[in-house]
This record gives sequence, C-alpha cells and structure tokens, in this order.
Amino acid sequence: MDGFWTIVFPISFIYVGGFMRSLIARSILVVLGGLMVSMALLTMFSPSVDNIFLPPINTSDLDIDSANALATMIRTYAGFWLGCGYLTIRFVYSSSKVQTGSVLLYIFGCMILGRAASLFFDGYNMHSLISLSLGILLFLALYFVHQFRKNQLDYNL
Repeated sequence: MDGFWTIVFPISFIYVGGFMRSLIARSILVVLGGLMVSMALLTMFSPSVDNIFLPPINTSDLDIDSANALATMIRTYAGFWLGCGYLTIRFVYSSSKVQTGSVLLYIFGCMILGRAASLFFDGYNMHSLISLSLGILLFLALYFVHQFRKNQLDYNL
C-alpha cells in the first residue's frame, strides 16, 4: 500500500520526512542566510545605521561620542551577522557534513539564549519577537539538516 502512494503523490508535502524535510530546511537556510547577508551589508555600508532591518534608533538624546559608539557596536554586530549568513549559505552547499553545522548550532543556540535573557530583562516589542522567532526557525532548520547529514556519514572507514 505504501508503494501505491508514492505513485499517486510522487512529489508530496503530505509526508514530510527524510529528503523532503531536508529540502524544506535547506530552502529556509538559504533564504534566511541571504536575508542575514543583505541586512548586514545594508547596516554596515549605509551612512546611517537606522534602516529597515533595525528598530528605530533615537540618537538625538546621545552626545556625539555615545552615538558613534552605538553605531560602531551596531556595525560590528552586523559584521557578525554577515559572517553567520555566509556560513549558513556555505553550510547548505558545502561537502563537509559535520563541522560548519556544529559551529552554527552553537552560535545560534547561544544567541537565542541571549535573546531570551533580553526579553526577560528588557521587555519585548515586535522586533524582538520576530527576531527570536526567526532565530528559533533558523536553529531548527540547522538542526534538521545537521541530523540528516550526520545520519549519512559512514563510520566504517
């Protein structure tokens, strides 16, 4: 009976397991990796750090040194996102099955923990909830692709 359903639904989203789950997770990784790279490049190379990807920043109350320190911190953080976005896209297309994914899982796991602490101590707004949700989605997609590749490794070398 199972063979019958593979004939009826050759490309089906009804059974999302194995290869199909990996394909969906890879697609999510490429889209979110590209979004991270574009956000980072826009933030790093635009004259003002206030852009569509960041919550509104009011620097009018800050002196010039504090505003520059804030901009430096934001641009440095954008560089981190650029590196993570590049590694995310590279992970999808790389032939290495373990190392890059493990590094990304640790980085994003720690970032999700930091975001959860920020929600607890600083409160929440729409930007923090969206970024936490995308971070969790990215972490889960990384985990599924990592597990799929880990199961493909031949340990009888």
